[in-house]
Amino acid sequence: MFKGVFIPSIKKKLRSSKNFNISASKSHLDRLYDELVRYEMLRLEQTTREDFLNALTNNWNAHESKIHLNLDSPSAREFYEFFTTSFPNNSMTLKDFFETSNVIRRPDGRPYNYSTIKNAPIRTPVSKRNGDLQVVFSSFQNQ
Repeated sequence: MFKGVFIPSIKKKLRSSKNFNISASKSHLDRLYDELVRYEMLRLEQTTREDFLNALTNNWNAHESKIHLNLDSPSAREFYEFFTTSFPNNSMTLKDFFETSNVIRRPDGRPYNYSTIKNAPIRTPVSKRNGDLQVVFSSFQNQ
């Protein structure tokens, strides 16, 4: 049990992750981009499809791409939760997603405040964009 449970969890924590290690196909990420644009959750003039794919799949220091979400902090937190539920095989943490990576941005181009994102469910259990986020991610559930 020690070798089967404890050692892999230690190795996972010690691994220096410089990307999100998302196990999603390019077609899934393309479809996610299209849905986010359709529901106006991305700043289209600042986030191209190439930027979106680079930011999610490549090492953070290998590109200058940013994802400009058109979401307030509670909605961005729910985006993260839906994303990790829809694509569960990744090494992404909340801190990596919003702070360490430096690729996820607010509509004004500034980074999200990690402590605001972390505490968002306490202050706002359901965000303004919850229904739209459910629709966007519904096709990715149970795949």
